[in-house]
Amino acid sequence: MAFNTSALEKPAKYGTVKRSVLRNLLFSMLAFGLFVGLIFPPFARIILDTDKAYSPVFIFLCVLAGLLVGIFNFFIFRLLVSRELNLIQKGMHHVNVNIADAEVLEEDCVSECTLEITSADIIGDISLAFNSMTHEIFKRLELDGETRNFNSKLMHSVEIKDVSDTILTRMSAVVGAKAGLLYGGKAEKMQLFSHFGVDKTDGITSILADQFGPIEKALKSENILFYSKLDGWEWFSHSTPLGSFKPSSILLIPLMAKQQSVGLVVLACGIENLLPQQKKALETLRSFAAPNLDNSILHKKITELAAIDDLTNILNRRFGMRRLKEEYSRATRHGVPISAVMVDIDHFKDFNDTFGHNAGDAVLKMVASTLQDNLRAEDMVCRYGGEEFLLGVAGAGMNDSALITERIRRAIETNHIRWGNKHLSVTISSGIATYPVVRASVCEELITAADKALFAAKEFGRNQVTINDGAQILRFAELKLGETSEKE
Repeated sequence: MAFNTSALEKPAKYGTVKRSVLRNLLFSMLAFGLFVGLIFPPFARIILDTDKAYSPVFIFLCVLAGLLVGIFNFFIFRLLVSRELNLIQKGMHHVNVNIADAEVLEEDCVSECTLEITSADIIGDISLAFNSMTHEIFKRLELDGETRNFNSKLMHSVEIKDVSDTILTRMSAVVGAKAGLLYGGKAEKMQLFSHFGVDKTDGITSILADQFGPIEKALKSENILFYSKLDGWEWFSHSTPLGSFKPSSILLIPLMAKQQSVGLVVLACGIENLLPQQKKALETLRSFAAPNLDNSILHKKITELAAIDDLTNILNRRFGMRRLKEEYSRATRHGVPISAVMVDIDHFKDFNDTFGHNAGDAVLKMVASTLQDNLRAEDMVCRYGGEEFLLGVAGAGMNDSALITERIRRAIETNHIRWGNKHLSVTISSGIATYPVVRASVCEELITAADKALFAAKEFGRNQVTINDGAQILRFAELKLGETSEKE
């Protein structure tokens, strides 16, 4: 079906319309005046009982008087009514200019376009209807402008943190929410991506199960749900800077993309009812939010796949270095220590030559797993090279990182791998460098210092931990830190 673009063209001032209301009004009043002038002489003849009422002069004067009254009535009407109509036309012109320029109307334009109601008649009704129409146009343009700005912010970044924060901030502003959370991912196991007004130490779950009644209902119905009675919502008791509060109402906004749930916004509100215009605004916002959140989740998955070493299931060197640089920058900015640890499997080439590459792969997996098990979730571990690993231990000073690394060395030394009918084992050598003990100006200098310590560990006979204190290389035993340690 062809689209008629001519209907969108700017109309001519009057087009082909020949009718003029004011001209017709003038002709009507003149005709009425002529009619009055013609019927007045017979009335005068009856009332005055004189034949002079039929004289040509009297008839002429009556007709002239009728026409003059019609003309005066026309100009009085035009003076009074046209003035009001001109104000309406002026307001329409302001609205039209802003709509044509696709701009959000400002307060000064709103005042210019709003008419003062000065009469309690049809003119007043027209002015009132015009003000209502203008108000709706203002709200529509404002919503369109905010939606464009919202979509522009969403398109600015594909990072899930940025997208989630933008969605949560904008949606919470619509209802003036006191606190909010945004979960994303698969419906059966959504992760917490963004939150505000919430103290996570109060037991707010990081994984949202869809079996919780209202949440399951929102995700299945795909509708925005508003709850003002909060029985069964004890888990949503949050702490805010204003102290503990229990929200008056809860708003659930499912985010759907490709006919599947990709997220859920949970808002704690202080309102008792959700207004139609608020729901309409939220519907518009989520239509833009859902596909952008879906893209961010997909981007996160692709990034994670690109960052993970296929064999050991830990970060590869590229993304490990990026992560360590971020942690190093944060540590130097806040004045806290950070340690880089280089780990190398002893005699790994000989092990491969003796038992084969499959056995070597099993060893690499075991070492990577042991490293992860003995580090905190916020610490970094990556496969740096063939049999080399790099650790980033944030907040750990030289002694603490030495204890952690020694514990890892002992764990790997005692961890045997069953290979056929044999029990195989390996040892590791490790080198540590800690900022600010080592005065590294960039992250790479800290890694170089750790690598020097690792080289010294090999020179000392392998299967040991060495520490670079910036002036010399120390063995773990020389630190005299004791035989046991606790996990950070």
